[in-house]
Parts: sequence; C-alpha cells; structure tokens
Amino acid sequence: MKGKRVLITRSVEDNKEFKEQLEKKGAEVVEAPMIEFKVAEDLTVIHEQLNQLETIDWIVFTSAKTVEFFFQIAANFGTKFYYYPDLKLATVGEKTKLKLEQLGYRTNFVPIQYTAEVLAENMDENIEGKKVLVPQSNLAGNEYLRVFEKRGALPIPVIIYDTLPVIHTAEAFQEKMLAVDYLTFTSGSTVEAFMQNMKNMEGAIHQEKIVCIGPSTAKVVEQNGQKVSAIAEPHTTEGMIHAIEKLEEHV
Repeated sequence: MKGKRVLITRSVEDNKEFKEQLEKKGAEVVEAPMIEFKVAEDLTVIHEQLNQLETIDWIVFTSAKTVEFFFQIAANFGTKFYYYPDLKLATVGEKTKLKLEQLGYRTNFVPIQYTAEVLAENMDENIEGKKVLVPQSNLAGNEYLRVFEKRGALPIPVIIYDTLPVIHTAEAFQEKMLAVDYLTFTSGSTVEAFMQNMKNMEGAIHQEKIVCIGPSTAKVVEQNGQKVSAIAEPHTTEGMIHAIEKLEEHV
C-alpha cells in the first residue's frame, strides 16, 4: 500500500483513526469529508419515548454516532437509566459496542456479522411482541426494521440526528481527486455526497478502485452506476484496509 493515494470520505471527527491506520501502512491519505452531523431540530418523539422507557424492551444502536447523540439527548433530558434495569441494549459492530462501553453501559447483543439485518434476524429469540426503540439518522435505511416486524417485534424508529452532505468547491474537489488510487466509503450517505461533488466538478471515476465498508454501502455505489472493487470483511475500517491490501496483491 506504500505510496498509494487513498481518499477517505467520513466526517472530519470520524476520519482520524482511519487516516492513522492507513498511514501506518504507508498510504498517502487524501481527506475529503462527505458528511457532517447535527442533532435533530425536533426532539419531541424521542422525548416521548424517553418518558416511557419502562415500556421499551430493547434499544438498538447501529453506529457509534447514534450512541453518541442518543445519550447526549437523554442526558440533556434528565433520563436516569438505572431506573430501568430490565432495558436491554444491542449494538451493530465492535466500534458501536466500544462507544457504549466508554459511556458506562453494557451491550446485551452484538451480531456475528456487523450488519443491522443480521442483528434483527438474531437478536432475542423471544422478540415477538417486544418494543424495540431504534434511534437513527434522517438517512438511515429501514430494511432491518421489516425483519423485526416479520419476527413479530414492534420496532419504533426515531430520528435523533441529521446527516448532511458536505459540498466542496469544484476546484478543491478536483485537486483532491488527482491521481487517487482508492476511493473508500463507509456509508451510503458518503457515496451520495461524493457523487454530487463529482457532478459539480463534471468529473468521472476512471481507474480508481472503490472499497466499501459493507454490502449496503456497496449497493448505493452500484445504484450510482459504479463498480465496487471490494467489500470489507469484517465490516470495519480495519477490514477495508485488509481489502485494499488484497487488491494490491493482485495488481
């Protein structure tokens, strides 16, 4: 990977660790954040749910960002989670689990594969009739909610933060795209914002290889008419680096 230019598209605050991991491998990292986050303007619904946590059986977190915003909102609202000893928490992936633990909470379920669909398929064999609170962003996919519904659960999706695209000037973005070898995407929203920036500068993807963190992100890439070179396994930034290394072995 030495000398390869890798474009990373996560938000500014989330890029740091990924950048360091790549640079340790000798890659030249180009930072082009495609998304930023802010707490939702209307918190009425999540406040209503926090007021009746005794009726909730599970809270599902699909990202570390969701954990961060949820507990920030709950703290500001004055929620005391020790009042609800039977409340269970589930997380998708080790990074989400770690974020939860850093805040002093313990996850009750993490799926073997780091996707929301696998979580919904396997969480709690007695899920039927149980209420599952799902805090999420305005751009979250909802396919896994249907999995919960098919199993007889009662999912309650609530938007708690907004994921917003970052639009770069055409000149600045064109400069970032010079001689890039790999494009990395960690969510569908980073893909969509990237494509908007490409359109703005009237550019096109040529020889760059696209590496995605998981299948749902890859699906968005393909929906935009592009070919995915690799999907991380496991679905983490470490898995993305391993995928790039494997691609380099076959150059």
